[in-house]
Amino acid sequence: MHAHHPLRHRLFLILELQSHKDKKVAQLFSWVLTLMVLGNVAAVILASVPAIDAQYPLALARFETLSIVFFSVEYLLRIWTAAEKPRHARQTVSRRRLAYMLSFHGLIDLLAVLPFFLQTLLPGVDLRFLRVLRVMRILKLSHYSTALEDLMASIYAERDAFISALYLLALSILVTSCLMYYAEHALQPDKLGTIPDAMWWSIVTVTTVGYGDVTPLSPWGKVIGAFTALSGVFTVALLTGIVASAFATRVRTQELEFATEIEEILKDGQVSAKERRTIEHLRQAFNITEDHAHAIVRQILEERSLLKPKD
Repeated sequence: MHAHHPLRHRLFLILELQSHKDKKVAQLFSWVLTLMVLGNVAAVILASVPAIDAQYPLALARFETLSIVFFSVEYLLRIWTAAEKPRHARQTVSRRRLAYMLSFHGLIDLLAVLPFFLQTLLPGVDLRFLRVLRVMRILKLSHYSTALEDLMASIYAERDAFISALYLLALSILVTSCLMYYAEHALQPDKLGTIPDAMWWSIVTVTTVGYGDVTPLSPWGKVIGAFTALSGVFTVALLTGIVASAFATRVRTQELEFATEIEEILKDGQVSAKERRTIEHLRQAFNITEDHAHAIVRQILEERSLLKPKD
């Protein structure tokens, strides 16, 4: 256990958008962070255009310097304030900080400043690789969105069904690519001369992309092509359905967990200022909109009022 450091605790609440005292400051910081991230993505995209890169090299370089300073300060502050995280309360300060640095969000924050230090320490590193890393800064927005975590958790919850669907998809691609190779490799040695070439065609067809760069010529090739397209409709739809169903189930589960927590808070039928702050914290934790949260609270209060014995 450790004593709260007032300034550190205050900064932690601001960075995590949990501050009620400094709510406007926290919101301002989140907006600035969002604009910086989106600005970086736009800068990388524009810098890939030779004409723009040649015309505005100084502006792009200055913006990158500003970004590095901003993201570096933010990263250091997050490391410092990680000691205030309520999870694993029995851990030491150093362990809490290390836990943040090795977490998904911590690694993303490190990735945001890594291109600059790589370029400084390794001057010969491929600039295209650094640009890819800079684009990855958009993942920093996951600090204020649980979309990625919810998606991964949903897939993990239905991992058995998901793996089964992936197996069927892989089986379909492998079988149809081998069949297409044997049917067409003599007629199109430049396009379907190897099984890996045929696998490219199969992936494009199964996923219903259909670039049209490779088309079957022989009667058997056309039959295999039709079978591949139909199998793609079934397997991809199955995979998509599993993910969509799992995601919807997770959303419903979060709503039920939120409602359960609220019922516990509202046992007395009243909502104090402290309880309002707790509800707001839970709303953010469960990623529920304000309108939906208010509707749940109203429903619980109405149900409790109906259950009260009348005099």
